[in-house]
Formats: sequence, structure tokens, C-alpha cells
Amino acid sequence: MDHDWVGLSPAAVRALAPEAIAAFDVVLGVLGTAGDPRLLELTRRRIGMLLQIDPGELAAVATLTAAEASELARWPTSPEFSAADRAALSFAEQFVLDVSAVTAEDRDSLTDALGPATFGFVQAVYVLDHGTRLAAVTRQLFGVDVLRPQTGTADLALWPALESMMTAVARLGSLDPLTAELVRLRGARAHHCRLCMSRRRVAAVEKNADALDQPDADERSDLDEPQRVALRLTDGVLRQPGTLPADLIGAVSDAFTPTQALEIVLLVAHNAANKIAVALGADQPKVNGGLEYFDIAASGDYTYGLPSPI
Repeated sequence: MDHDWVGLSPAAVRALAPEAIAAFDVVLGVLGTAGDPRLLELTRRRIGMLLQIDPGELAAVATLTAAEASELARWPTSPEFSAADRAALSFAEQFVLDVSAVTAEDRDSLTDALGPATFGFVQAVYVLDHGTRLAAVTRQLFGVDVLRPQTGTADLALWPALESMMTAVARLGSLDPLTAELVRLRGARAHHCRLCMSRRRVAAVEKNADALDQPDADERSDLDEPQRVALRLTDGVLRQPGTLPADLIGAVSDAFTPTQALEIVLLVAHNAANKIAVALGADQPKVNGGLEYFDIAASGDYTYGLPSPI
């Protein structure tokens, strides 16, 4: 499939998933409505440092003073930052590096610092985290900048914009359901989302229920090579988004069309919204033991509580 990847322009890449990319652009455009722009800018830059990705992959949210910018790596002790700044940056770092390790004390500290703005800040951290990953990974795969924050949408709040983006990504359909579900579960296990791990997509279970229950599914002989590559790409986005292995990039172009590869990366970002629930301690399963089955309509709508397909 290598010939499908030659000479793709930014417009051509965006055209592979136009509604989903445009929806992510809107999310980035309304990011500043989610809280104090200065604090979001501190967070944006710190996430770039943690992921070893140029923070410039995403547009700046606000302007920092020279002292704030130079002292950011030393935020725990620098006098440039307030106690509220420290609580927010500490939470953001834990969110990015290992969201499952966020504690009740971390949540309490953030709430004490930000009050009613807490939920908006956590949403924004998710956007900055996975927006940075998405921008960096698509640049490596396609060699172009894909995201373009859309301005002029200040009347739209962040959460509705996120819901629209997630629906647009759910409508994508170039991947088979089993591959998409393997990608979803890989992220669920990486983030230790109890709710996500308790769910299975009916169409994927019907294809290979056993593979979905194996955390090391990429090492199983009953998966095909594209499915293994999809899981490797998922791991790349989650573990080393700034420096994907060269052999992985080649494997992706051999195994998938550009449309399918972009869908995988968008699905990883979409699924990582579970980090919001995990960080807030709101990821309890809806079932008491066992699994909850769901499916996705062509409209992108989810239906939960379906009967077991096996």
C-alpha cells in the first residue's frame, strides 16, 4: 500500500477524515473557554516537556512572562508559581504520565485550588495531552501538519465540542470492528479504566471474543499482521508519541491505507477521553461482574446493555 502514501498534502490528509479533523479543530479553538488561559498555557508547555514533543505542535493558549516560561521546569519550587499553579500542574503531570495513579488527595488539592473550574480544567488537560500526541504522531506518519484550531467559536463550550468530536470519530468506518475494538481495549488497559475494560463491542466479539480478553493480543498467532501493527501504533501514541520507531512507521504504511492509519490515531485520542473519568474517580463499571455489551451505529451513536452475542 506504499503508493497510497506518496505526496499527501495537509489538505489531502485532512480529507481522509474531514468531519473528525474539523471537529478536533473546533475543540482546540474553544480550549480557552475551559479555564484560566494562563494556567492552560503553563499546562500546554509542561505537557510538551513531559512527552518530549515541541509544545508548538499545538497553538499557544496565552502569553507567559519570560520568567514563567524559563522557570516552568522548576515549577514545584520556583517562586514564579502559586500554590494553585502547583496543584494544577501536579495533577496535569499525573494525568499525562499515569492517570490511574491520580489519588483522592490529588483530586481534592485540585478542587481546593480551582473550585468550580476543576472539571473544565480536567477536560482541557485531556485535550492538551492527546491533542499534542495527535499532532506529533500525524506529523510523523504523514509528514505534514494536520490540525488547525478553528477560531470564531467562542460561544461554544468545551464539553459540547468534545462530544461532537467523539461522535464524529465514532462514525469513522474504514477499520473492521475487531481491529477498532482491540485498539480501544489497549487504551483502556493502559489507563486502567474500569468502565472501559468492562465493555465489549458486539461486532468485535462475534469475530474473535478470545483475542479481546488477552492483554498481550499483539503476540497471539490468531491475529493478523495489520491487527498487530494497529496495536503497536496504539502503544506508540500512548508511550512514545514524539519518536515513533522508524520500523513502525514503515509497518503502518505497509499494513494500512492512509485513511485507516489516521482512523487508528484518531480512535486512540477519542478513547483516551476515558482519562477524564479515571482522573476524577468516576470510571466505575455499570455491571456488577461480567461484561457489558455495546455496538456503534453508522451515526456514531452507542447502544449499551445489549445481550451477549455468544
